[in-house]
Amino acid sequence: MYFAIIGDVISSRKINDRREFQKDLSGILDEINNSYSKDIASKFVITLGDEFQGLLKRADYLLEITDKIKFKLDPIEVRFGIGIGGMETEIIREASIGADGPAYWCARKAIDLIHNKNDYNVSKVDIEVDEENNFIDMINESLHFCDFIEKKWRPSQKNLIKTSVLHFGHNTKIPQKELARLLDLSVSTINVKIQSTGYYNYLHLKKSICKSLQRNWGNSE
Repeated sequence: MYFAIIGDVISSRKINDRREFQKDLSGILDEINNSYSKDIASKFVITLGDEFQGLLKRADYLLEITDKIKFKLDPIEVRFGIGIGGMETEIIREASIGADGPAYWCARKAIDLIHNKNDYNVSKVDIEVDEENNFIDMINESLHFCDFIEKKWRPSQKNLIKTSVLHFGHNTKIPQKELARLLDLSVSTINVKIQSTGYYNYLHLKKSICKSLQRNWGNSE
């Protein structure tokens, strides 16, 4: 079983310099491929002008990866379809172009579900699995709740979370002194902002989701 990720850039046609954007996106995906090489079965790559995809063999850092891509692309928005299943084509590590199988079929289904979901464009992540499983519904509701919480953050709160994720990933033991230095704020101000965003609950929920996905479908090697 693998975890296929399809990223779909929202309103990509409104981007002024699409060539420069694709160059930036390619650089972001290269960073992800290098940072998470042990978890990647097939490297992230741009497949269309406004889409990219990659294949993971483990779920431990699944949502950390999508969050890093999301925040690196900010303010340009992106939605993610994640599919869990097998593969029918040969897995080529250097590029996921041409890869096919239930994992990618489910990822495409997830993208379509988010695209057609009428929730005021709040939900940005959906997971589908190649088997009957009611558990995944609870996972998706949890992810949609995370998206709802994120939508409520003020710009200054979002900037704090963005800085934290990009520097420390989903580490729940955030070094607040270092974060304060990065944002040029006092440690007490950082502490207040973290508490007001519900960030620890947000992180713990996402980490719990990844642990559950790994436990149920991840490869042990």
